[in-house]
Amino acid sequence: MTVKLIAHTLIQRDRKYLLIKRTAIKRGKLNVYPHFWDIPGGSVEPGETPQEGARREAVEEIGLEISLEKIIHEDSEYDAAKATVFTRLVYAATIASTEPVGIKLDPEEHQNYRWVSSLEALKGEKIVPYLTAIVPPQ
Repeated sequence: MTVKLIAHTLIQRDRKYLLIKRTAIKRGKLNVYPHFWDIPGGSVEPGETPQEGARREAVEEIGLEISLEKIIHEDSEYDAAKATVFTRLVYAATIASTEPVGIKLDPEEHQNYRWVSSLEALKGEKIVPYLTAIVPPQ
C-alpha cells in the first residue's frame, strides 16, 4: 500500500476565498474532478514538507506567494484501485503581498478563478466534495 500526501491552501483576502476551476484535461490526461471548483494544492513531492508543497503549488497554480497559517482540515481516503491512501491537509493562507493581486492560472490545470464569500456563490456548479467542510455555506 502507498500513502500519498496532498497539501492545499484556502486563501482568504478581504473576507473572500479564492477558488479555481479545474480543466477537463490536465497535461494530456483526464483531470480528476473535471470542471469542478477547488482550491490550490497538490501532491507533496519527495524531500518537501507539506508547508513547502502547499506554497509551491500556489506559485505553480495561481502565480502567488502565500503565507500559511494553521491546518484547518484533514481527511484521508483509501483508493482500492490504486492501493493508495490519500491524505489531504488544508492550510488557511493569505497572500504574502499587500499589493494588488494578479492571479496567473496554469492553463494546463485550471480554467477560471473566483473570489467568493461562501459556496452559495457557486450554487448549481460542481464543487470538489471536501470544500463543503471548509468554506462557509453562506
